[in-house]
Amino acid sequence: MLDIGSDRTSSDRTGFLDAILETLSEAVAIILPDHRLAELNAAGLSLLGIESLNDIPPGSPLLLLDPNHAPQFKAHFDKVMSGNTPDKIEPLFLVVHALDGERRAIECRLAPLKSGDGEPAGVIVTAREVSQRENNLQKVSESAALLSAILQTVPDPMIVIDEDGLITSFSKTAETLFGYLEDEVLGRSIEMVMPEPYRGAHHSYIKRYLQTGEKRIIGIGRILEGQKKDGSIFPMELVVGEIQVGEHRAFTGFIRDLTEKFEAEAKMNELQAELAHTSRLSAVGTLASALAHELNQPLTTMANYLATSRDLLDDWKPEMLETIREAIDESGKAALRAGQIVRRLRDFVSKGEIDRQILPLGKLIHDATTLGLVGAREKGISLSVEIEPHIDNVIADRVQIQQVIVNLMRNAVEAMEHSAIKHLAIRAKRCGSDYAEISVADTGHGVPEVMQGHLFQPFVSTKAKGMGLGLSISHTIIAAHGGEMSVEFEQGGGTIFKFTVPLVSEEMQDES
Repeated sequence: MLDIGSDRTSSDRTGFLDAILETLSEAVAIILPDHRLAELNAAGLSLLGIESLNDIPPGSPLLLLDPNHAPQFKAHFDKVMSGNTPDKIEPLFLVVHALDGERRAIECRLAPLKSGDGEPAGVIVTAREVSQRENNLQKVSESAALLSAILQTVPDPMIVIDEDGLITSFSKTAETLFGYLEDEVLGRSIEMVMPEPYRGAHHSYIKRYLQTGEKRIIGIGRILEGQKKDGSIFPMELVVGEIQVGEHRAFTGFIRDLTEKFEAEAKMNELQAELAHTSRLSAVGTLASALAHELNQPLTTMANYLATSRDLLDDWKPEMLETIREAIDESGKAALRAGQIVRRLRDFVSKGEIDRQILPLGKLIHDATTLGLVGAREKGISLSVEIEPHIDNVIADRVQIQQVIVNLMRNAVEAMEHSAIKHLAIRAKRCGSDYAEISVADTGHGVPEVMQGHLFQPFVSTKAKGMGLGLSISHTIIAAHGGEMSVEFEQGGGTIFKFTVPLVSEEMQDES
């Protein structure tokens, strides 16, 4: 170590200071009042891209400063020379054009250098390069600008919130959707765009997630409702993502307005109902002649019994009372059968709202077969109905499910018109614990292979005069009930159509 006490010479202290200056990582320079560079340590030489002071071209070193920054440095230099400096020395951020061709950003501080008599002798300048920091700041700024631009151009509305549920970003499309400007919502709770009951539950959702880490909606889309600035409520799909930077979390919400989608679905359901109603009317038209025969039988029976009763009354004898009573009873039964046929036909063609009820499966199938078999027995078609024991009730729209069964039966009857064996089999069994499966099997001509994969598409028909809507409508009805519809093809001919409908749970059975 070098002792720089008072007993040391001036040259000793100067050498010690020179040694310190040469080891500093910061550049240190002495600039004289006329702006000439008097001293510069090794770090300063490296900063300017030179090996010695002799490498600096004639003129003020201020010429190495960026033209945009030189006036700022000169003004600060003059203030320091005049002694008008604050107690705390503030840094200057400048750019120098080094002689090695590099452009360097620097942070420097200026302090006065005084002579022995206290007069200003120059300015001491310390400087360090901050190019990397400036580059990082520039990148951060550019990234922030890029992110802001992305947020303003994403096609779906996007909202970013922090761990407290406060809005930190609100995209342009979100402004359009909700009717708020970003400045109106920044720093406010996301609950302002939520109606009840979502508003009251949202804070507890975030709190539970932060405590347990259990993801219930993050990364999973869900359907809920949003509230606009004008108070109107609309359906939307929300997908939530999570961002974690250090110890802080943020949540991004991507939103899709479902208003048009729901309206379109409602119109489609209405159109489907219209189409189904038209289909039933069309089916009744094709059944008209067979229905006339079906009704003629009980009406003729009733007429015959009543005519017989009238004849017996003309030649009244007491022992004929039981015969007349029996004839009247049979007439009444025939009238009831005719009424049942008319009532089922009326229900079948009725157009009403979807009305899902708890219905006995056996009666549902029996009522449908009464209509579906109109005119079939005269064609030599036999029927078997098998319902697995312990199948109780299903939850379904009676008219719609009957429409499906009748449509499948009528198709089967037509398919077996020229078959040697004409047998129609209807079976019902459990399918898992929640569904009943109903199948309609025929011994008809089958379906051409080229059409087998397209039977449930609209306007696809195996019948010369068919519109190809019956199976498509039936498929839609079963899907709306939460079931599935399929078809199997037997070798050598014959087709089995199957569909499922939901069974009534034990809880619903108890409640009913």
